[in-house]
Amino acid sequence: MFKRRLVSIVIAVALLAALAVPASAVLTAEDFSGGKLSGIQLLEDGSMLVTDVYNKILWKVEGEKVTKYAGVIPVADLSGEPQGVYHDGTLDSAYFVEPWAIAPYLDGYAITDAGANVVRFVNSKRVYTLAGSGKAGNLNGSSHSASFHRPTGLAADDKGNLYVADTNNGAIRRIDKSGNVSSYVSGLAEPTGLSWLNGTLYVAETGKSRIVKIVDGSVQVVAGHFDSAEDTGVYYGGYVDGPVEKARFDHPQGLLAAEDGTIYVSDTLNGAIRKIKDGRVYTLLRSTNYSNAPIQPREMVLKDGVLYVAEAFSGLLITLKAAETQFADVPEGAWYAEAVKNAALRGITNGVDAENFAPAGTTTRAMAVTMISRVYQGTDGAAIINGEGTFDDVPEDAWYTGAVRWAVDAGITNGVGDGFAPDTTLSREMLITMLFRFAKYMELDVSVGEDTNILSYEDAFDIDEWAMPAMQWAVGAGIVQGSDGSLYPLADADRSQCAKILVTFMDVYGL
Repeated sequence: MFKRRLVSIVIAVALLAALAVPASAVLTAEDFSGGKLSGIQLLEDGSMLVTDVYNKILWKVEGEKVTKYAGVIPVADLSGEPQGVYHDGTLDSAYFVEPWAIAPYLDGYAITDAGANVVRFVNSKRVYTLAGSGKAGNLNGSSHSASFHRPTGLAADDKGNLYVADTNNGAIRRIDKSGNVSSYVSGLAEPTGLSWLNGTLYVAETGKSRIVKIVDGSVQVVAGHFDSAEDTGVYYGGYVDGPVEKARFDHPQGLLAAEDGTIYVSDTLNGAIRKIKDGRVYTLLRSTNYSNAPIQPREMVLKDGVLYVAEAFSGLLITLKAAETQFADVPEGAWYAEAVKNAALRGITNGVDAENFAPAGTTTRAMAVTMISRVYQGTDGAAIINGEGTFDDVPEDAWYTGAVRWAVDAGITNGVGDGFAPDTTLSREMLITMLFRFAKYMELDVSVGEDTNILSYEDAFDIDEWAMPAMQWAVGAGIVQGSDGSLYPLADADRSQCAKILVTFMDVYGL
């Protein structure tokens, strides 16, 4: 079974304003009668069906209107939670035990009833059992002679086959159009979320905290790696953005493969929505100390450039923009355009507002340490950005306070006189020196560039003595190249240059 975190928290509706689309587009647990959402399916008319593992029913969502689609909310036990019942029948008389995922199948929708160990089927009139005996097992065969052990994720291909994540059997099962059940792939660790795209089945292999794909029966790792625990069959994930071979997830339970090649991931125990694109893993949205959503994200759908995510802890239907940010003041083809895009994608820096980046804007000391701290968090999502140091000119609750304290404690920068001077503009050599010290803090190889001769640059003698080792390193490593034969060490580091330098640093070191 999955690892569980015990979290005591009250979800406030006010948190919704922080999401990427207006709060009016987000539905709360109140809209679902206190439910907890798991599966989600987009219908042809733009509405959605959502499974509710708390109330044990299916909801239909049309805009902001929520109505019951199938199932009866059972009688609650002493704890107040409705108790699941396995019973086929009409839409208004059927009962579910734990409706987990939903996918289109034939002329209706397949539903995994995880707690009942069966796959159910819903059409416009009835709910009935599609496959499974109702007893936990691992048998192939005709629909009602076959058995599953906690089926969860679902996906349908373009030939009428249905794929089922048979979680506790560590397998993917296939149901054909006649209802026959067969084994598709075995030997996985607690697979859950599934998504089919262009002949490939993508799988959230929850037990090993990674995303895999199955092509012609062969399992290939897409992203994520794990550490084995002392107990056999137990694996630890983590939280790392970056190249797919270094990235880490923590028991992801949902994913969606989009037509543009992007794979969206519900990184469930990290409380985050991540995406895999062009060989990297990025974070789109993450809860903060379990004080906002997502806490336990599961399945997703994409509609009109907006990602809808079912939340199994708070009962929210979360929405966020899937499209990458395009800044109006960053022209296509500008030397810094790609770096600015990547800096935003990697969470290093944001725009000055929703539409503009201000590429020529200056970089302050507070901005620099904040951006470097975000690079660090990308390599270790569990890192705590804070420290012991205090400065009279750094308020307790400023947006940069934690980053300043962390940077000073880590030896990345010092104070200025009796303070930190957070609003002081940063020169290029100052930025490079901070980055050099950060590389040492990360125990990266900074020997490259020690023998680099930078005297060929016209302004090499303008470099302050304390900055010379850092500048040599940056030039030797290809992090800084200069322009027109000059390095401009004393010039202000503007926001476009800062984005370019930080992204190049990450790429040089494979972060």
